[in-house]
Formats: sequence, C-alpha cells, structure tokens
Amino acid sequence: MSEATIRRKTLVDYRITAAKCEGCGASYFPPKSFCNVEGRSSKMRHVDYFESVGTLFTGTVIRKATSRFGHLSPFLAGIISFDDGKIKVPGRITDQVPPDGEVDVSEFIGRGVVPRFRRLYANGGYGVVSYSSLNFSLVDDYYCHFPQKRQGNEVHKKSRPGIVGYGVYLPKFRVRNDDSSASGGVRERTVPFQDEDTTTFAVEAGRRALIHAGVRSREVKKCFLGSESTPYAVKPSMSTVCQALELGEKYEDGFISGGVDSQFACKAATDLFIDAAALVAYPTFGGSNVMVIGSDNSQAAPHDALDSTVGAGAAAYVFGERGVIATLDHYAPYTSDTADFYRRDGEKYPRHGGRFTGKPAYFKHVTSAIRNVLKESGLCPGDFAYAVNHSPNARYPLMAALEMGFQKDQVEPGLVVEQIGNLYSASCPTALAAVLDIAKPGERILATSYGSGAGSDSYVFTATDLILEKRPGTIRVRDQVDSPKRQYVDYGTYRAWKDMS
Repeated sequence: MSEATIRRKTLVDYRITAAKCEGCGASYFPPKSFCNVEGRSSKMRHVDYFESVGTLFTGTVIRKATSRFGHLSPFLAGIISFDDGKIKVPGRITDQVPPDGEVDVSEFIGRGVVPRFRRLYANGGYGVVSYSSLNFSLVDDYYCHFPQKRQGNEVHKKSRPGIVGYGVYLPKFRVRNDDSSASGGVRERTVPFQDEDTTTFAVEAGRRALIHAGVRSREVKKCFLGSESTPYAVKPSMSTVCQALELGEKYEDGFISGGVDSQFACKAATDLFIDAAALVAYPTFGGSNVMVIGSDNSQAAPHDALDSTVGAGAAAYVFGERGVIATLDHYAPYTSDTADFYRRDGEKYPRHGGRFTGKPAYFKHVTSAIRNVLKESGLCPGDFAYAVNHSPNARYPLMAALEMGFQKDQVEPGLVVEQIGNLYSASCPTALAAVLDIAKPGERILATSYGSGAGSDSYVFTATDLILEKRPGTIRVRDQVDSPKRQYVDYGTYRAWKDMS
C-alpha cells in the first residue's frame, strides 16, 4: 500500500470519520466531498464515531483470511451500525476467538460494540504498521463502557500542578504460571491479543485518562510515551497516539502538539512525571495539560526465567493545574551506571547482568530515592497512607518498602503485579493508579520507580477533594485485574500472540 493511501486511511479509519450533509442530513462512509442528493453545492461536515457505541448489524466468521490478515484468522467480521442505521461501516470483532465448528452468529447480532484502536498488519518485518479503529469489542465483554462526555476543567481553580486524571488498560487474556514461587510470587500475567501492541495499549489508556480527567483532547499540548517495546526502532509511537486521540488543536491534517518516545527501561514514563508537572506551570509552554503514558508489551525469550514475570498493558496520566486529584509535592531521583539488565541494538530479547539485578541495582536505587525524598520532604513512613514501588515481581517492592520502614498494609493495595505481571514502564504507574482508585482526600502516596541501567524516581503525591468527585469516571485497576470476563490461554498461544506484536 502506498504512503498516500496509508495516510488517507489513517485520517478516516483512526476516528471512523464519516461525512454528513448539513442540508438533507445524508451520511457517508467513507466520507465524500459532496452529497448524492444535494449535489456539488452541498455543505458537508465530518463526524467521527471513535467514542460512540455501535450495533453489530450483521456478521460472519472468517476462517481463512487473505495472506495480509491470515495471522488474525479465525475472526468474526461484519457490518457495524451507528446513528440508528444512518451509518454502516465494515468491522472486525476483536478479543474473540471463534471455536472450531459451526458458530451461531445470530447470538452476536444486535449487540452493542465499542471501537477499539488495534493493529491490522505490517508488511513483514520492514514495512509500516497499519492501525485502525474499525475493530470492535462487545460492550459487555470485559470492558466497562461509560458515557464518553467530557467536561472541561475551567470551573476549577488553579492549584499546585499534579495528576488531573489517569487511565489504565489491561488486556483481558492471561496466562498462568505453574509455580508462582519460582516466579517471584507472580501467579498469572496479562497477554496481548493478536492485534495488540504497545501503541494500541497506549491509545486505550490515553483515551481512558482523558475521560477520567475531564479534559478535552485539544487541551493536551504535549504527550510523552515511555516504553522499551515500541514497534519501531526509528519512528515515534507518540505520533500515532497523538493522531488517534487528536491531542492538541487541529491544523490541516495534524495537530498543534508535541512529544517524544522516551526510553529508560521500566522508568521511561515515571521519569517524565516531573517534566509534565513543570511544563504546565511554565508560562512559555502555553498549554494546560500534558499526557504521560507508560506502555509495554514486555519482552523475554521463550522459557527464560524472565518470561514467567512479564506482562502487557499501559497506564496514562494527565498532568495539569486545574481539576487536580493529586498534587505532586516532592521529587527525588537517583541514578548510577549499573548494567543489571540490557538489550543491545538489533537483539530481540534483553539479558540480565547476573548478580547485579538485585541488591546493587533494584534495592540500592529504590531505597536511595526513597531515602532522599523523605529527607527533602521532612516526612517519615508513618505519614503515608500508601507506598508503591516498581514491581519486577511480587517480592522486591514489598521487601524494599519494609526495609525503609513502611508497613505491609501500606504496600499491599498496589501489589497488582501478582495477577498481571511486570508491565515494565507501566508497572509503577499502574500500581499508583490502583491506590488512587481507593485513596481519600488528604492521604499521601509515595511512588518510586526503577529502571535498569539504572535509576529511580521517588514522588510524593497528596490526594485532593476532587479525587472522590472524579472517581466514577475511571475503570478501576482492581476491576480489570479481577474481571470475571478474563480468559486464560496456554503457554503456546501466549508466545504466538506475543511474537505477532
């Protein structure tokens, strides 16, 4: 497919953009420049359905797709109806694996579906990755769906910069570990579906963060995406996220916004929390909000010890000065050149630096950052309601916290790693979200990241009164972790899906 065709499909498919005649009301997908009824004098406006609920109008199971989509077979394809049938678009129902044999498609007809930004295909290992939102999940299939209406934060007074909203995305598929004791206490892990990767995770988490924050996408002027598993070695995933979420003011075919992909192993996102908070308070920046996303499809060689702990998912945060649910009060970093974990250019899987993984790496950096932030803030462990640490497994974060004088009950609410695995750059942000889900106004939270190479960032957040007001607008981490709709796959399926993305 040519670059021009890819660009045209991007502008239409990412947001499911249709055209509507302002005269007679006729709608068209793909969009047209003039109406069939009103003719060339008609005035057309674009309407997108990215945040709308549709209905599966008709469908069929595709057992053998063309070579480009063969990796997704079998799948349920069909026609999706919006606006009481005024718009009908082709689509695929994702997160479903049709069983062998006859399938009664009628059980799906008429059910509500939600657009999902997913990966379609790539031209081998060298071509551009194609994405689309013409993929749909059933409304009641694991994902909560709530009204996508966003209220602006103009009504709120400016405060100390901090978190305005957040969103976490965890795939519904899981793989169990046979022996959790050999996996650092990790019992099961999230698994990417066939059409998921780091970029699709980031878009979903970012969409949820905007909804929870009550922020219009045009009010986000910068987006940072931290990851070590993006689809490209050279080409930012941030630009795809920006296009899909329409971050910043529209200008021609793009947006007046900026950002960057960042890399610092598992602290690639948390390292930028302080930058985001500083930017929104800086007059020259001229923007009201900054988004920071940690997203990873954590990599490990088959049957490697690391492969029993890695998970997949994303966490996104919107930082600003209005509508703040948790102020960022203190920050302390710590860094050293410690080669505990690394992946050389061109290598597919990372390697461990042997004995440097534990005490000289994780524990040294995490405890040093905590010690320094406590010193700077004048606080002690008893002043915090919660303490969350980066979680490479279920043992390290608790051991580090206990060493620094924290109690087990301060740490346990954020230990979601036991059921989702190590989300790398999304690990600490997801643990932080899990405690923000339950935090009360005035409670302090200590969040400390860790990234191999090596470094840690320690933050002190304080929940505000708005945390309760905004809580109904988020999908709680625990609700995703414990979802009754989660599905388990065997190890072979897990590896096959993971290697696709």
